[in-house]
Amino acid sequence: MRLLRFFALVATLTVTAAGAAQAGWGLESPHFNLEVVLRPGTETDGFGLVKFRQPNDGRKIIYLDTWVRDLLPNTTYYLRRAVDLAPDDNCTGTNWLTLGSITTDDRGTGRAALSRDVTAIPSGQEFDIHFIVTETPTSIVGVLESDCYQFTVDPD
Repeated sequence: MRLLRFFALVATLTVTAAGAAQAGWGLESPHFNLEVVLRPGTETDGFGLVKFRQPNDGRKIIYLDTWVRDLLPNTTYYLRRAVDLAPDDNCTGTNWLTLGSITTDDRGTGRAALSRDVTAIPSGQEFDIHFIVTETPTSIVGVLESDCYQFTVDPD
């Protein structure tokens, strides 16, 4: 009986791995895909996550599947990012760019499917990147903030 369960587990893992390979997501090293954690900034107890993905499809589109929770209800927030071209895990960039908006529901939870075209950036370009969630599209003070991450534009 244990042997049958073992084979069932192996079969499930094989199917899952094959499905992930067919999805066409980039390799994890170098850093083509990120799981960006957003932690409380100045005046909130909220939390968030950005699934930062560049598929291996020959196009240079980054998908930013974003969700937040425990923020003010029925409020629009903005996901912003800053980069610097010295990939040293020390985010010094102040070139904040608004990537899109996230509107919370009556419980303070919100989701947004955002994207960014990076066609103008050379393949293989590496940079440090960090994110904030703000209450206005131009603020540099985040209610949620990320650590510093490194990203490489997929050469595919």
